[in-house]
Amino acid sequence: MTHRPVEASPRFKARIAGALYLLIFVAAPFAEFFVRGRLVVNGDAAATATNILAHESLFRLGFVAELITLLCDTTWRSSSMTCSSQ
Repeated sequence: MTHRPVEASPRFKARIAGALYLLIFVAAPFAEFFVRGRLVVNGDAAATATNILAHESLFRLGFVAELITLLCDTTWRSSSMTCSSQ
């Protein structure tokens, strides 16, 4: 007897993709504009380092937001490649 894996419906996959995109749309601008806008001083690495040390929790939160963006994008792309190859 062979077992076939249970395949998720296209609607379910679309909802997951939508949820991942919502996470991306929140996390990416937060990390890019809010966190970097407050920490990075263009042309002054010393001031940027001082800001990062002074606001370490904000820096870490921005890093986590970037990781969430990366993971959501990677998950969405790998699942869309699986859908299109069938």
